[in-house]
Parts: sequence; structure tokens; C-alpha cells
Amino acid sequence: MYIKNWIPLIFCLLWPWAVQGQQRPLKTDDAEILETGRVRAGAGVEFLQGQRFSLSGLEGNLTRLGVASIHVGVGEYAEFQISGVAQDLLSVTSRTEPVIPPTFSGDATGDFGDLILGTKIKLAGEKGKRPAIAFKFAVELPNAKHDSGLGTNETEFYSSLLFKKHFGRTQILADLGFAILGSPVLQGRQADPFTYGVAAIVPLHRSINLFAEISGRQGPSGRIGNENKSQTRAGIQFQTGRIRWDVGGVAGLQHYDAKSGIIIGMTYEFQAFKRNTAPVKIK
Repeated sequence: MYIKNWIPLIFCLLWPWAVQGQQRPLKTDDAEILETGRVRAGAGVEFLQGQRFSLSGLEGNLTRLGVASIHVGVGEYAEFQISGVAQDLLSVTSRTEPVIPPTFSGDATGDFGDLILGTKIKLAGEKGKRPAIAFKFAVELPNAKHDSGLGTNETEFYSSLLFKKHFGRTQILADLGFAILGSPVLQGRQADPFTYGVAAIVPLHRSINLFAEISGRQGPSGRIGNENKSQTRAGIQFQTGRIRWDVGGVAGLQHYDAKSGIIIGMTYEFQAFKRNTAPVKIK
């Protein structure tokens, strides 16, 4: 029922966007930054099976509509990023005893996805044997609430070093950092897991790439609401005109990851403004 009602919205969200950027749908960030004034916009949908939520005790099939991101080159060494999900819809297949009970009735629930604001700073470009290196920090705002059973209602902070190296035409991306996650059940407590991601993008043709990735977070076990997560993604990117499409599969490696899933999306890159190189006149 939910999918049928949201099909028109999916096309409205996806149709305006297009792609030249390489990153979507990877979670591992690229160490290279966009040129000043360059904008990379992406949007897609995800269909995830067997997704579990520890706080609400819910398990089911999760549909994520409008998985969107906007990256903007704001200077020679900096890039601003904003990403989020327009709507998460869960078809509940089973329930266990909740830690924080949701308030909805029936076998389906939905909510806005959390919003992530981030900044990426270039530290070094790729040169010889040295990879490109960047530093990224981001904050995740708790838009998804306890009432829906889909959110932790906690603000989260992420910080990581990003690396990128070419081996021939193949790109290898790697991220390593840490997160600060507020506890949704213990006041004044937090979890500090380290975060990681490794991805490869392999060109098959000038308009076709294969991609594969493993990413997640790892810390002390037993933290309700801040569980360890790990996920693999693999698929294909292909260019049609100015649009780069991506289609792939997802497999979860931890208990609270989705068991499997499908991801579909597109990206569009364009020049929004140009760097002002003219000298500023002082009166």
C-alpha cells in the first residue's frame, strides 16, 4: 500500500537530478573535493529486507524514499555536504519486547530520516605514491523520533580521515575515524565507536563502472541504540547523457543491519557559481 502511494513521489524526486560524480551510492567518502562553485546532487531509493530496530523491538522491510545528498565546493580546500532521507517506511514483520515502545498502531510505520550536515577539508592531493588525503566532520540531527519506532532521538557526531589512490584506472577509497553517539537509554552516557569504510570503483568502459564497498562502525558491544553496524554494497554505475545511474545490492554483516537490499539512484553535477578571481577594489 505504501509503495503504491509513493511511486509518484519517487519519480518527482529522481527526475530532476543527473550524474558525473563517482560517490553515490557509496558510504565511503571521496578524499577529493569539488572545485569551487561545483555542485553534485544525488537522489535514490533503497529497499531493505530484515531491518531491525533495537529500541522499538521492530523488524521488517524498510523502504527509504528520497535518499538525497548535495555536495558543494565552497573553496579551494573545502566542500560542504548535506544528506538525508525524505521518508522511511517500515512494513513490520515481527516484534520483540521494546526498550522504548513506539506509539503507532498497525503493521506499518514511517518517519523522516535523520539529516546529516558535513564539511570536508582537503589536506593533500594525490601525488606519486601518496594518496589524496582529506579530513571530514559531520553531525547527524535526530529527525526520526521514538514514536515511529525508527529513531534514537540522539544527535551524533562523526570525524574521519579520508584517503583516495588510483591504481591504473581503478580508484580505491578508504575512510577511518570515530563517532560520538549519545545513549538513548542512559542519561549522560555515550558510545565512541571507530568508523571505517573501504571501496573500489573499477571502470569497465568510459561510461560504465563497477563498485564494491564494506563500511560500518565498531565499538564496545551491548550498547542499546548504539550497536555495531557493518554493511557491504556492490553494483554498477552507468552514464546516460548527463545522468549517472547506479544500481546495486546491499548485505548486512551485523545483527542490526538489514539482511539484504536493493539500491537505485542517480547523480547530477553542475557549475552553480564561479570563483571570483578579480582583485577587490578598496575605496
